[in-house]
Amino acid sequence: MKKALLLVLFLLGLVAFIAIQTPSKSSSESNKPLIVVSTFALYDVLIHLAREHADVVMLVPFGVDVHTYEPTPQDMARLENSDLFVYSGAGLEPWTATFAHIPNKVDMSHYVDLLIFNENDDHEEHAHHHKGADPHYWLDIQNMIKVTDKLEVLLSDILDPQLSDTIHLNAESYRKGLSVLDQLFQKRLANCARDTIVVSHNAFGYLGKRYGFHIEALTGLSPDAIPSAKAMAQISDLVQARNLNTVFYESFVSDRLIRSIAKETGASVDVLQPLANITAEEAREFQDYKLLMNINLQKLRYALACK
Repeated sequence: MKKALLLVLFLLGLVAFIAIQTPSKSSSESNKPLIVVSTFALYDVLIHLAREHADVVMLVPFGVDVHTYEPTPQDMARLENSDLFVYSGAGLEPWTATFAHIPNKVDMSHYVDLLIFNENDDHEEHAHHHKGADPHYWLDIQNMIKVTDKLEVLLSDILDPQLSDTIHLNAESYRKGLSVLDQLFQKRLANCARDTIVVSHNAFGYLGKRYGFHIEALTGLSPDAIPSAKAMAQISDLVQARNLNTVFYESFVSDRLIRSIAKETGASVDVLQPLANITAEEAREFQDYKLLMNINLQKLRYALACK
């Protein structure tokens, strides 16, 4: 009896192992349209709208910085076989310049309201961004609603016409969730003792503008820029002068400099998620845009001392 049970367990384990090791059917072999997307925020919209009716894949792997990503030959092949390639634009992904020959590509920055650098910005530091625009537009939830509107139209164009009503219902549900999230941010950031946060990389201008707080960053929009000693000293002075309790960095940016500020000032260190991409751990936990924005909200409330 024991031998029979062991044999059954062995066979079940073997079947499971084979299932894990066997490659799944590729998107190119599927009858579903293949949609490739460059950033997590756009990916989140698409998977909620298309659901099982399209194969939606991230071009940039989870856990990889969108700014520094370099496409592989396999990525190029996937793009050439795709029915739609959606990217953020506004200079966020400079590597998309190599995709000029890819048909059916859509730059979503054309369909949102962009923040433009003021004249005092460090032009050298920000030179790789298109026309002085801040590319992190999805952190304004109203822009995410505009993104949803456009992606609903694009999906309806490439999917079976019989699915149009389904896609519309999915989009309506997603928009409703975004509106609720926007209202939550407005309510919970309305009465705060502080009006400034310090971050390592200035990816949060849209959040600050919409909800009425200031962003002080060690670097500008380029996460790989190196701040001067003077800039570091100015940030340290600001943290102490305004009695800031937290300084932030992002998942894909080194925390070394921000921890130096924290050590000097006594502030704590935490992570804000800019949502261009998510970590491998966040992906394993199926964390989506709304959940991660809620986590950002709780951290902002603490840093801004909101009631």
